[in-house]
Amino acid sequence: MSDSLTGMRQYVLFRLRAEDYGLPVSVVRTIVRYETPTPVPRAPDGVQGVLNLRGQVIPVVDLGERLLGTAIEVTGASRIIVIESAFGPVGLAVDAASEVATIDSTEIRPAPQTVLVEATSAAFEGVVPLGDRLVVLVDPEKALPVSAALSTLAAQEDGLDG
Repeated sequence: MSDSLTGMRQYVLFRLRAEDYGLPVSVVRTIVRYETPTPVPRAPDGVQGVLNLRGQVIPVVDLGERLLGTAIEVTGASRIIVIESAFGPVGLAVDAASEVATIDSTEIRPAPQTVLVEATSAAFEGVVPLGDRLVVLVDPEKALPVSAALSTLAAQEDGLDG
């Protein structure tokens, strides 16, 4: 059955700076405490490096840098949300991950294009009021930097680069 524009959807909520964001639960594999990734030479902008997660090497993208232009500030609340992308698992570094929320898709409004830069405007699915706050919903595939480069990072770090 195809995904309809009506109905309830679940999102993992997370924070970047003072703002709330959401990722579809369907793409989230796990959430882990922040660990400093191993840097990789010539990584795309926003990619912090790679992380060995349960024997699998995955690239880690700083979502703060990618979406807001400033890196996350690592604290005890910082997390890496591991998502399944078209190019395999990718870790998204965020300031905090808080909860899973069920959102009525009829409440989702388009993201205001006039306040977004062109490079990241496609990354936002829309905004939705949730209680007394607005949550920006992120399209995980469009939020990633050059995705093909992400898939090669793990291969390089896995010892295939010689």
